[in-house]
Amino acid sequence: MMKLEGGFIQNLGRVYGIYTLGFLGFVILMAILEQAGVAPRYIGYMFVGFTILIYALIGILSRTMQSNEYYVAGRQVPAVFNGMATAADWMSGASFIAMAGGIYLRGYPYMAFLVGWTGGYVLVASLLAPYLRKFGCYTVPDFIGTRYGGNLARFCAVVILVVASFTYVTAQITGTGIVASRALDIPFEVGVWFGLAGILVCSMLGGMKAVTWTQVAQYIVLIIAYLLPVFWMSNKLDYGLIPQFAQFDAVLPRRPPRRRVLPRSLSASMTPATR
Repeated sequence: MMKLEGGFIQNLGRVYGIYTLGFLGFVILMAILEQAGVAPRYIGYMFVGFTILIYALIGILSRTMQSNEYYVAGRQVPAVFNGMATAADWMSGASFIAMAGGIYLRGYPYMAFLVGWTGGYVLVASLLAPYLRKFGCYTVPDFIGTRYGGNLARFCAVVILVVASFTYVTAQITGTGIVASRALDIPFEVGVWFGLAGILVCSMLGGMKAVTWTQVAQYIVLIIAYLLPVFWMSNKLDYGLIPQFAQFDAVLPRRPPRRRVLPRSLSASMTPATR
C-alpha cells in the first residue's frame, strides 16, 4: 500500500501520476485483449466498470460531513488541479460528443459555439468566481442575494441557473446514455439510468470535494482521448507528429499551378498547334 507523507493534498502529483500510469496500462491491456480476440462487448464492460470503480472509489474516499468541504472542496484545491477539474468540466459529454459532432456536420461556422463556450468559462472565472470566493458564499444565488440584497435578486439567479443547468444537464445525460448504451450494448434508456447511478455514487457522499478530485482524474482520461487521435491522424496525413506545428499548412488553400506566360513576340510566332 502506498504511504503518503504529508497528506493527500501534498502528494497530488504523485497520486495522479500513478493513476495516469495505471490508466495507460489498462488501455494497453484492453488493446492486447482486443488483438487476442476478446469480444468488444466484454471490453466495453471492463472499460466502463473500471472507470466507474475508480470514480466511485474517489467519491467514497472523499466523503465528508463538513459543509465547507462539501460545497467548495475546503477551498484548498491547488490552482493547477483546479484548472484540470474545470477543463474536465468543459470536456464533458456535451462538448466531447455534441460539440465535435456539430462541427463535423455543420462545418466551420459551427465553431462559433466552441468559441462562445470557451469564452463563457473565461468570463465566469474572471468576473464572478473571485468575488464568489471573496464573499465566502457557496452558491451563485447566495452571492447575488448578498451582493445586491433582497430575495428578488436571489430568485432571479435561481431561475437563470435552473434554466441553464437544465439545458446543460440534458445534453450531459444524453451523452451519458449514448456512451453507456454503446459500450455496454444496452438500450439507451437503461444506459441513462446506469450513467446517473454512477454519477450519484461519485458525487453524493463527498459533494464538491469528491467531484473535484473525480474531475481531475477524468481530465487525464479525456486529454489522452483528445490528443492521441489527433497526433495519430496528423502523422498519418504527413503533417508531423505534433499537429500544432503544421496547423497553418493544413488550412492553407490548395492553389492551382500558375500558367506559364510566354513573351508576346514568341507567342505571336507560334501556330495554334504548337501553343
